[in-house]
Amino acid sequence: MEFSNLSIHLSSTFTKDEFEEWVVLCWSIWLARNHLIFCHTISEPHAIVARAANAVNSYRDNVLQRGTNKSINPKTPSPGWQSPPLPWYKVNINAAVSSKEARAGIGMLIRNSQGEVMAASNCREISTDNIEFLEALAIQKGIQLAKDIGLVLAITESNSLNVVNLINNKIHNRCEVGWLISNIQEALSSSKSAFQVNHTPRSCNEAAHHLAKLVICNSKERVWLEEAPTEISAYICKDKSM
Repeated sequence: MEFSNLSIHLSSTFTKDEFEEWVVLCWSIWLARNHLIFCHTISEPHAIVARAANAVNSYRDNVLQRGTNKSINPKTPSPGWQSPPLPWYKVNINAAVSSKEARAGIGMLIRNSQGEVMAASNCREISTDNIEFLEALAIQKGIQLAKDIGLVLAITESNSLNVVNLINNKIHNRCEVGWLISNIQEALSSSKSAFQVNHTPRSCNEAAHHLAKLVICNSKERVWLEEAPTEISAYICKDKSM
């Protein structure tokens, strides 16, 4: 049976959710096939399935979130960054990927209740299809940076809802990021500091996002103390004015 005929048959046999999952799984298999042919990399079967599950769950979360936002107020403007309450600090993290450069970047930005920069850092990582792995890695590195500069009260924010929910045990671990999530949870529970991991919209995370992109394009890995690179100063000033 040709693939097109099989698709038509399954669309009338499966439920809507089952058909969506089957289509995305086919896409994930096709992507693994392309990686094998053009990049000579082999994807493990569990990774192919996990990538498909991640894509489906992310799509459904986004659809649900958009529907919720529209039902509340379709004209509500995008929220902006909010400073943490005293005596807390806020750690914004983000991962950015460049398929052209085959590299990924992680950005970490720590600010106080006045919006002043306490520390900033970015680092390069090998690009991967699993953006959630990179987001989890960014959270782990952001927490470690906060510990390194001696913070004891810190709120870590990521715009990856799935990863934040995994860390806070709101959804079950996925095999590809499960071990990293467990390491983060262990670091949070064993620390003498009070650390939280919260979700934030992308509009509240622009400074960290551009800090991550910076290390991909034209910057070496760096750490800044009580300052940030001038390339993201406009985003920091915008956040401070909110």
